[in-house]
Amino acid sequence: MELRELKLAQYRNIAEATLPLDVRFTVIWGENGAGKTNLIEAIYLISTFRSFRTNDQRVLLRAGHREALTSLTAFDPSLGLSSTFEVRIAQNDRSTRKTGSVDGKRVAAAKDFYGRVRAILFTPEDLGMLRGSPSGRRQFLDRVIFAQDRAHIGDIQDYEKTVRSRNKILKSEGGAGAAQQAALLDSYDEGISALGARIWCRRAAVVDAIRPGFLRAFEEIHGPGLAPALDYASGVQLGEGLPARAEVQRLYLEQLQAKRGQDLARGATSVGPHRDDLQFTVFQSPAADFASQGQARALVLAFKIAELRLTRARIGYAPILLLDDVSSELDPSRNAKLFDMLWADAGQCVLTTTSPDFIRLAEGASRRTVEVVGGSLST
Repeated sequence: MELRELKLAQYRNIAEATLPLDVRFTVIWGENGAGKTNLIEAIYLISTFRSFRTNDQRVLLRAGHREALTSLTAFDPSLGLSSTFEVRIAQNDRSTRKTGSVDGKRVAAAKDFYGRVRAILFTPEDLGMLRGSPSGRRQFLDRVIFAQDRAHIGDIQDYEKTVRSRNKILKSEGGAGAAQQAALLDSYDEGISALGARIWCRRAAVVDAIRPGFLRAFEEIHGPGLAPALDYASGVQLGEGLPARAEVQRLYLEQLQAKRGQDLARGATSVGPHRDDLQFTVFQSPAADFASQGQARALVLAFKIAELRLTRARIGYAPILLLDDVSSELDPSRNAKLFDMLWADAGQCVLTTTSPDFIRLAEGASRRTVEVVGGSLST
């Protein structure tokens, strides 16, 4: 899928804009706050039907407006057809809603819209993810799966909703009798274990698939000698290999029942994939504690390169790569290696930066450079 043109109307700080996209590299530059990331976010929104920056859809609307539109025209060379994907955000007195359409026809279910444009995102926050919270690493991992499996986002949303409902029952006092509370918890335990098993299996399988490419990419970027490792750290204790989903579900259900008393005392659910972590280590120790800043960034960069290569191998073509101001966070050596790898492995890339000088592409590389000033674009 080759992206041809992005159009925005009343989106964040952008009144109206048309961004033609190069077949390889589109470089968007400007000062901080100019609106560069808004363009990356709009493409990601069309790809995944969600923002990577906020869950509050109201902030996607330009100040003073109640409707925004993002539109992406793409060409499928295998079919020889062009398509236009649109996401519309509309606010009324009671709520703000998103709707998607393809070639003017509304797509009723978000899961049927999601994933038609394959995109991989890399942000400056990703570079600091390793030393951040486990929730940030879980979101980082889930974004990888969003680009490959459209069912995952629905399971995440349903799982989070079920955990919140279970926590309300755990905290309830005096309202429902003990028998009724136990019956409700039994029902939620079944839902959490079923949804949790699906989420666990996808996460564990992706980490298992990315691991070999991650190790190769890290050696390409950093060189040998650090003994890095990548694992999915979970409360579900298992043996070697990836188990069947039914086995994971059984283990989750057993743990939920065994820890119910503890959960009632805490008023929170202590078992499930919302407690898991994506674990990077060096010399069998947590990388967050022992890796230097440069080594930590090389670990995350190696993961994203491995993700790009794995996704390309699985779907048969390179997904769209969205890089939001990552180059300015890297030292010159790793910056150069990043773009050497992108030239060899990536297809179409959309990048933002505070200066085009940070983007050191190979001589003769196809590129379009666009400046953003106060939400307006100029080439």
